[in-house]
Amino acid sequence: MVKKEAFNLYRFGKRDVELRAVKHQWKNSKPGDIATIQCGRDIFRKKITKIHRGTLARIFLKVDYKRIFPEASTVFEAVKAAKKLYPDAEEFMAFELQDIF
Repeated sequence: MVKKEAFNLYRFGKRDVELRAVKHQWKNSKPGDIATIQCGRDIFRKKITKIHRGTLARIFLKVDYKRIFPEASTVFEAVKAAKKLYPDAEEFMAFELQDIF
């Protein structure tokens, strides 16, 4: 489940990459899998097109931070937002998502 603000970023096309701390339920994800993004009873399903794994520094070198945190004005603000969401995480996964037609 994602918060309403994050869900609306997907709804209005302002966000297309989902960032998660590495956990066992995400480790086996692969391109072509379907990601479910849910907020309450509202659901989006998107196709995973690419997966990046590593530290935040490594991920933000490969993926524009605005695709993950569109409200951030600098990469430092994006790192701060990620650390607020996942204060104990050191390794992350970023899922590039595409609409399913």
